Amino acid sequence: MVEENPGNPLFLGNYAQFLYQVSSKRDLQGAEEYYSRAILVDPKDGETLSQYAKLVWELHRDEERASSYFERAVQVSPQDSHVHAAYASFLWETEEDGDECAAPSEIDKIPTQFHQGTLASA
Repeated sequence: MVEENPGNPLFLGNYAQFLYQVSSKRDLQGAEEYYSRAILVDPKDGETLSQYAKLVWELHRDEERASSYFERAVQVSPQDSHVHAAYASFLWETEEDGDECAAPSEIDKIPTQFHQGTLASA
């Protein structure tokens, strides 16, 4: 299907997810390639951006790059609770990896929906 529809972001993203989560061998490099291709075709798919950010963190432990993709995901999908949950999980994990409390500058990175009550009312 992917070879027949190389420009279809849904097929690219689903295949990337298969390689990342479902495949018995977990082909992370292959998943990275297909997530990248899906994002090039549809840069406004928050779910794909979020999944790619998660993969970047797991595969490369590149906090800055993963954070950038998470922030883009939140910007393009501000109402998607899955995107927000993935970003929150990432922030929690990176805070634990640093083994210290978040500095005020890091707290400012959290989307305003979290600390202004928008999501709490949903």
